[in-house]
This record gives sequence, structure tokens and C-alpha cells, in this order.
Amino acid sequence: MPSNQLSRKDFIRNSSLLLASSSMFPGRSFIQAKDERQKERSTYTLKNVRLETGFIYDDDNNITATKTALFSLKIEDGKIAAIHENRNIPGAIDAKGYLMLPAFKDMHIHLDKTFYGGPWRAKSPKNRSVKDMIAFEQQNLPEMLKTSTEKAERIIELLQSKGSYFARSHVNIEPTSKLQSLKNLQEALENKKNSFGAELVAFPQHGIYYTESAPIMKDAAQMGIDYIGG
Repeated sequence: MPSNQLSRKDFIRNSSLLLASSSMFPGRSFIQAKDERQKERSTYTLKNVRLETGFIYDDDNNITATKTALFSLKIEDGKIAAIHENRNIPGAIDAKGYLMLPAFKDMHIHLDKTFYGGPWRAKSPKNRSVKDMIAFEQQNLPEMLKTSTEKAERIIELLQSKGSYFARSHVNIEPTSKLQSLKNLQEALENKKNSFGAELVAFPQHGIYYTESAPIMKDAAQMGIDYIGG
């Protein structure tokens, strides 16, 4: 298939490595990850940037493929200032033909509790019911809280590496971790605030009545959370 005609499936598949200026997302872009020195430059040029230019239709007016072309982009103060025909501009950063897309938002994740970054932990076959999972968390959360800020930062970096700059995260509010899970996650988000945004959902994960979570939920509601879950 010609390089300027991609099927919709290939169009998305080939775009896993995202390029975007901070006008498209305030998070850490591919270019910034590749060259940290770029942060200090207010004006720069990208070359060989692939942009969508239109669609290809069949006889029934259904979209069958996507037209794309390579362009050069001038970036000023984190915004796209100009789009030009592709040029071999000296000093320009080579996007290598990757597709530029807006970044993603992950709208359901639990950043406050993860084994990511540690040894592999297989799911126990015993933890099948909701009560099983509550008991599992009650046993494991005290140890997880010791490193939950660091683990949250690691998984945020993973999200960023795959093109996400924002998340809506549930956070445990229950008698085992009380408010500590929320505090640890807020610390991680504060450390990442210049490149990652989030909304927090205070969530009585162990049951608002099954465990004594209601009083703690009231306290959490005063701690800068965005939503109450239940």
C-alpha cells in the first residue's frame, strides 16, 4: 500500500509512538523524551511529521483509507506556529514519519495501588468474589502503602510513554489505608504536575457499609478530590 494511503486499522496501529507539541497536550512529548534539552528551547522545527490530510471513499461513500502526507512544523512556546510542506531544514528535529496525534486521557485507572515496578504477582485463584478481593487488599495494602507514591509515579511515566497525559483515577478510601492512599497519590501527582494532570475519585473500595468507610469518605471529601464514587 502506498505510504500516503493507510487503512484505518494500520493508521492507528502505526501511531503508537505519538508526536505532539505541548499545544496538543501539556504532558511530556516524544520529542521531549528523546531530547531533554528541547525543554530549554522556546522555538524549534520538526520535519518529517506525518499528518492526516483527508479520507479515501469507496463507491458507497464509505471511508476505506486515510490520506496522509509529511510536513514540517514550526513550534513556538509550546504551540504549533506554522505548518509547511516538508523541508530538510538544518537543525530540525526528525520525526521520522511518525503520525502526530493529540495525546490520550485514561478515564478509569487506580493509580494509588499497583504492583507495577515490582516483581510479577499472579492473581490468586482464591480471590474470586468481591469479599475475597476485599480481604486480599486488607492484607496487602499496609505493605503497598510504603511504596505507593513511587509506584504511582512509575505507572504515570508508563502512561506518558504510551501517549497519555491525563487520568481520572479512583483512590481507595477505607479503614485499612484510611486517608494514606489518597495522600500518597496526591504527593505523586504533585511531583508530576508539570507534565501530567488528573481527576481523583474518592472510592469506598471495601464497601461504604460493609466496612466503616462513611466517616473517612467525609474527610476525603475535604481533601481536594473531584468526585465521590460508590
